[in-house]
Amino acid sequence: MTRKFHRIDNRHGYVLLVVIAVSVLVITALSSLAKVSLRRGLEAADAERSLRVRWGALTLEQAMMKEITTVFELQEKRYAETSPGVPPPSTIRAALTLSGVTFDMLLGDEDAKLNLNALYHTAGLEKAEQQITKVIGPTVPGTVRLRPVVQPMELSRLKDSRKDEDDASEVDDAETPEIPAAFRSWGEVFDVVALEEQAGSDLVLPAITSEITLWGNGALNIRRASDEAIVAVVSTVIQDGGASKFLKRLRSSATVTLGVVLQTEISDEGDRRDVARLISETSTNYSLWLDASTPGGNRLRTFAATRRDESGVTRHTRFAY
Repeated sequence: MTRKFHRIDNRHGYVLLVVIAVSVLVITALSSLAKVSLRRGLEAADAERSLRVRWGALTLEQAMMKEITTVFELQEKRYAETSPGVPPPSTIRAALTLSGVTFDMLLGDEDAKLNLNALYHTAGLEKAEQQITKVIGPTVPGTVRLRPVVQPMELSRLKDSRKDEDDASEVDDAETPEIPAAFRSWGEVFDVVALEEQAGSDLVLPAITSEITLWGNGALNIRRASDEAIVAVVSTVIQDGGASKFLKRLRSSATVTLGVVLQTEISDEGDRRDVARLISETSTNYSLWLDASTPGGNRLRTFAATRRDESGVTRHTRFAY
């Protein structure tokens, strides 16, 4: 009886070991399957969030660019009523959250900013660098690195060829050569890596370029531009002292007209025509910086800008990073 009892006990022990081994295999398989399922689930969730970010950014960009002109016109009207004589900012910040995605936006009036392409072709490389530093300030020393892709046209020299022309209307109707883009992206203006390292943020570019532009039609909207931008543009034609007097007269009254300022502050007829070509009182070109992010770390940054030429055709520029 004793031997028979031991055989039964050994058989039970063997069965127990088999059950344990099978259980371990099943648990291991289920664990691996759970990891795969979890990973795929996380990937699917991440893909879904990325899709929401991309789709939301594109939809919001299209909606904002359609209404951006109205937004700036309303701001200008509000400033005229509450702060006459004070130019409205050339940028507007806004933020909203939709379906778990936060959208930080920076709307820009590109015609109210100092146009670096126009400045370069009017004044040349050296003066362009000087004026950029004056407008953006000394916050990022050593990071301005102009790398134009074409030689400057130096349009300010064109006035010398007009001095002997008596018919002013004939000069005004003369065809102005199209200004080629010497700078096509901010990487041709700044050392972006050094800029971000020095600022300690990869969001510095929208902030540092709030008063300068590579887009627009080249004519500065003096009704919305900063004092520094106006002086920078006017001083490419007349001396700095004359540019400062021009600005002072312009800001002296909210009702003073551009024609009056040109006539009273710039005595030389050729200089008046040159300055008149570089400034305006309207805006047709706008931009939008968009930073879309989720709590899970999904992120998309885009920049969109429009440029309307003299024929009314609008060109669109867009960067995503």
